[in-house]
Amino acid sequence: MVAEAPADAIARLESAVRDNPLDPESQFRLAGALQAAGDAAGTSAALHRTLALVPSFTGAWNNLGLLAAMRGRLPQAALYLRRAIFTGPSGPDGWNNLGNVLLQVADVDPAVACYRVAVEKDPGNAVLHSNLINGIRLVDGIDAAAELAECRRFADRFAAPLTPLVHARPRDPDRRLTVGYVGGDSFRFHTASRSILPLVEAHDRNAVDVVLFSDTPPGAEDEVTARYRAAARMVPTRGLSDAALAEAIVREGVDIAVDIIGYPRGSRLLALARRPAPVQVNLLLMGSFGMDAIGWAIGDDLLTPAGSERDFSERLDRIDLAFVFDPLLPTPPVSALPAAGGFGITFASLNQTSKLSPRCIQTWARILARVPKSRLLLKGRAYADATVAGRIRTIFARHGIEGRRLDLRGWTVTQATHLDTYRKVDIALDPFPYGGVITTCEAMWMGVPVVSLQGDRVLGRYGSAFLKAVGLAELAAADEAAYVDAAVALASDLGKLAETRKTLRARISASRLCDREAYAREVEGAYRRMWRDWCASA
Repeated sequence: MVAEAPADAIARLESAVRDNPLDPESQFRLAGALQAAGDAAGTSAALHRTLALVPSFTGAWNNLGLLAAMRGRLPQAALYLRRAIFTGPSGPDGWNNLGNVLLQVADVDPAVACYRVAVEKDPGNAVLHSNLINGIRLVDGIDAAAELAECRRFADRFAAPLTPLVHARPRDPDRRLTVGYVGGDSFRFHTASRSILPLVEAHDRNAVDVVLFSDTPPGAEDEVTARYRAAARMVPTRGLSDAALAEAIVREGVDIAVDIIGYPRGSRLLALARRPAPVQVNLLLMGSFGMDAIGWAIGDDLLTPAGSERDFSERLDRIDLAFVFDPLLPTPPVSALPAAGGFGITFASLNQTSKLSPRCIQTWARILARVPKSRLLLKGRAYADATVAGRIRTIFARHGIEGRRLDLRGWTVTQATHLDTYRKVDIALDPFPYGGVITTCEAMWMGVPVVSLQGDRVLGRYGSAFLKAVGLAELAAADEAAYVDAAVALASDLGKLAETRKTLRARISASRLCDREAYAREVEGAYRRMWRDWCASA
C-alpha cells in the first residue's frame, strides 16, 4: 500500500473536521497530520480545539506537552504533561515524558520519581529503565553503590535472559585483534567523538583492525563521519534490532567489542548482552553497566581510585588517563582576560541545566558573595525559556545573590559560536555531583581555568583528572569549602589568571589529555591484557 502524502492526509482530515466539527477524534488526527508536516502552530491549534470539545482528552494534553518541549517551552510542557497524567489513566509514556522535561529544567528528584513510576507501569520497557538509570546519576546523595544496584536490576531484567551467541575466535594471545566499537549514532560530530575519533585515527593497524558499528543516519553524517570512514571500516547498523546487531558483530569476526555510549538514548547494551565477542569492554566511563556480559572497564587511578572495584560489575584495567580530547573542528582563538577590563570577574558554567544540584547552586552563591562585582554566566538550552531563567534567578536570590549578577543564555547551534562564549568568561565552575567532561576540556582549550570538586563517583572525578593532567591540580578541591576557597583565590589574582589564559591551550595541547598516540597505545595495551586473559581462561 502506498503511504498517503502529508498534504493529502491534511486535506482529507480537514474535510472530516468540516463535516463534523464536534468530533474530537477528527481534530486529534488532524493535529497528528499537521505535526507530521512540521506545522507546529497548526498542530497546537488543532489540539486546543480537541481539548475544547473534551477537556479530559489525555492524548491531546500529552501531545501538547511534547510539542511545547520541542519548541523549548519547558515549564509549559511540564504543565501540559501533568494535565495529561492527572486528567485520566496515564500509561508509562506520560510519566516518562514528564520526567524528560523536568530533567531539562533541573528538577532532578521529581524527574527520577516520574521515571520510577514509568518503570513500575511498564517493567518490560528497557528504554524507560535506561532513562531511570541516567536520571539517578544526576541525583545528589545517590552513591555509586546505588547506581550499580539499579544497573544490576536492569541487567537481571533485560540482559540475563538472553541466549549468548556462539563465536569461534582463535585463542592466539599475540595475533592481530579485531576491535569493534559500538557507538549508536555517535559517529559524527558528537560528544563521544571528541574522544573516540582521535583513538580510532591513532590505532596501530599492525596491532588492531578497527570496525565501527554505526546507527548514524545518512542525513546526519558529516565531516567527522568522513574521518571515521577514512580511518576504519564502518558497518551501517541503523534499523537493526539488538539481536541483528549482535549477529553482525559475530559476522565481522570481532575479538573485542567496545561500548562507547552506555545507557543514554540509542543504547546498544542489549546487543552486547548477547555476548557476540569473547571480550567486551566499557569505555568512556560513566559508571558501571552492571552487566555480566561486559567483563571489563578501562579506568585510571583518579577516575577509578583504589576501592572502586566494589562499584563495578566489570573488572577494572587502569591506564594512565582513561580519556583523550580533540576539539575536532576549528575553534576560536583564545581571547584576552575579560576581567582585565576592570568589570569584575565572570564565573561561568556551560553545562546542561540538570547538573545544577541545589548544593552546587548554594556553593556557587557563596563564591559570588565573596568576590565583589563578580557575575555568573550560565548557558544551556533551558535558559532560553524566561520561566526557567526566572526560577534560577529566584533560587540564587534565596542565597543572597541578586538576579542582575546572573547572565543566563540559551544554546547556540555551532561549536564556534558556543566556544566564543568563553570570550566573556574568566573562571569556569564545574557542577556537582555530576561534573563536566567535554565541557571542562572545552573551557580549558579556550584558556579558561576550571574549579572542580573531587566527587564520589566517576562522573564527579573527570574535572580532577583533567586538572591534574594540565598541571592545575590545586583547582581540584576535596570539599565544598576548599572549592569556594580555590575559586576565590583564583579570582583574586588577575596576574595569574591572565598568565593561565595565555598558556592554557598550549598546556592542554602538550598534556597527556590531548596525546592521542599515548592514549591509543595504552588502550591497545589494555585490550591485549584482556585478550590474553581470555585466551588463558580456556
